[in-house]
Amino acid sequence: MYGRLGGSGEDSLRVMLMAHADEVGLMITSLRPDGFLRFTRVGHPTQMVLPGQRVRVLSKTGALAGVVGVKPGHVLSGEAARLVPAIEELFIDVGAESGRQLEEWGIEAGTPVAFVGPLTATRHPQRYVGKGIDNRAGLVCLLESARALSASRPNCEVWCVVTVEEEIGLRGALVAAAKVRPDVVIAIDTVPAGGTPDLSPEQLPWRIGAGPLLKVRETSGLSTHGPLRELMRQAAEAEQIPYQMVVDTAGITDATAAQQASGEIAAMVLGLARRYSHSAVEMIDLRDVDSLIALVVATVHRLQNREQLLRY
Repeated sequence: MYGRLGGSGEDSLRVMLMAHADEVGLMITSLRPDGFLRFTRVGHPTQMVLPGQRVRVLSKTGALAGVVGVKPGHVLSGEAARLVPAIEELFIDVGAESGRQLEEWGIEAGTPVAFVGPLTATRHPQRYVGKGIDNRAGLVCLLESARALSASRPNCEVWCVVTVEEEIGLRGALVAAAKVRPDVVIAIDTVPAGGTPDLSPEQLPWRIGAGPLLKVRETSGLSTHGPLRELMRQAAEAEQIPYQMVVDTAGITDATAAQQASGEIAAMVLGLARRYSHSAVEMIDLRDVDSLIALVVATVHRLQNREQLLRY
């Protein structure tokens, strides 16, 4: 999905703001004669949390409630109780009595499966849990940034793009960048966060609630464009927007694919810290969302010419 806000000059900088709409999940691979479903992962949902998870099987006849099967606790003991079953051993139960009934309900190989996890407020007024925080939170930031920029009309030409297939290979961003041909790309995505008892401060030093993440480098992707990163940092400090500098140890985003679409793109990643990455329920702090939107708007208004992007 593409949206465009026109620049004020013929030679205006072209800025592409993007966030991906796909989320991790599952996909049906086969229907068993006894009415159970085999599946595989789409993207990289955390395998250890799958047994016992509630799911929605998105069949041709509508969404069907189901559960990823798990052996009864009464028969699990010793080492078996501590093992994470292989994907090939897991199955989904939607209550069917036969493979024929599964077919009648509109299920076939390739049917997508989503987790169940409605967005839910915690007692903390700014913190919410739910499935698909990655990257629904990023989409909110993109849409609200577009709303603010449409009212204030920056000098540069702004394209707001919703991409897909980020979780399975950063594919949509490459197509989008080839179509838009931007000078600047700012990818908005969520990033695994630390600050929980099971992680050391060295593993993931950034936390939810401490401001958006300015990525310096991704695990196996881009090193963000230095002048653009510094301009964004200056915008944050001028507007008193909290931020965290990040050398990412755990992820890669659409910005990497978009940057590689040509040799003339200044790319940057703005991240939202989230807890419990790629599980069925993640947590985010809405203060980070508000700060990221403010930072996007402040940065775009400061992008005036190509000389700002020169590395020398």
